[in-house]
Amino acid sequence: MSISFQLSEEQEALKALAQEFAANEIRPVAPHHDATGEFPWEVLRKAHDVGLLNTHIPEEYGGLDLGALDGLLIAEELA
Repeated sequence: MSISFQLSEEQEALKALAQEFAANEIRPVAPHHDATGEFPWEVLRKAHDVGLLNTHIPEEYGGLDLGALDGLLIAEELA
């Protein structure tokens, strides 16, 4: 048996969603927040609304119940 490091279709979709979110929502306002030190509440609300935050929370509590790797893929793209 061999180990595969290939991402699943769901993981690829999560990665693409996070990458698109970062390009469209984070990068345009990052210079403002860097300059002012103001916390980007509006960006966090949008990230939560599209399912990019609290991914490890169980479904019965309103989360996506994703694993650590899924969360890391999202975090990497948002960073």
